[in-house]
Amino acid sequence: MFVFNTVVIATHRRSGTQWVIDALRRNSLDISDSYMTLEQIETDHGAAIPLADFRRQLLNLEGHVLINVHDLPSADKWQSLDERLFVRTILHNSPTIYVHRDGRDVLVSLYYYMKSLSETVRNQSFSRFLRGESALAGADNGMSRPAYWAYHVNSWLAKDNLLAIAYRDLETDYDATVQRMAAFLNVKLNPRLQPINSLSRRDGDSKLDSVLGRLGVWQRLSGHSDHPRVGKSGDWRRLFDKRDKEFFMKEAGETLRQLGYVK
Repeated sequence: MFVFNTVVIATHRRSGTQWVIDALRRNSLDISDSYMTLEQIETDHGAAIPLADFRRQLLNLEGHVLINVHDLPSADKWQSLDERLFVRTILHNSPTIYVHRDGRDVLVSLYYYMKSLSETVRNQSFSRFLRGESALAGADNGMSRPAYWAYHVNSWLAKDNLLAIAYRDLETDYDATVQRMAAFLNVKLNPRLQPINSLSRRDGDSKLDSVLGRLGVWQRLSGHSDHPRVGKSGDWRRLFDKRDKEFFMKEAGETLRQLGYVK
């Protein structure tokens, strides 16, 4: 038996997932204080948890529970049949907010993020990284990183019961964007909206968060961060050279045009 109180927050990586999650939790008491990460029931996830534990935690939460996911809506990445059916049930029955961002900014952000994790990427130029095959799409897929970004966006935007939100709308028209999301989910907002610019967890929460994270549950944020949110729309212009621009447009230009990022 399963109670459908879930809301899917879907994005390509580095596209504003946490911003949307925090904006909704911070500004509506109808949204659960805690959120969950769907990829954690993948057996090869670094912080994997059993499906039974994930389901138990989900059923114990009150209000609309936000579940974030970066994988494709097909749910094919989940190896176990039980996990795959569970994920497909969540995705089919939950309203979805999909956050898209200019793919060029996405890959610049992903490049810097991956440099912090991978010695291989640290030794790569951005141009080489841009032209590399996307590991996010699975082994031997043949997709470049821009092509996979476009494939990800188009796959999610074809889904029913979905609201598409642009990252730049959060930057330039935050209040109206939060109101759109609340109207789509039919939840009430607090009388005065609080901006989400740079939040951090309360002092002393790190150990608790680590435990909750292993259970697939993440808590509400509060306070101010020592690491302010970074990444502005248009940052790609500082890193793309002429050949990079041409390559991206060849691989994903049509999707950029459809989303209004180029004329």
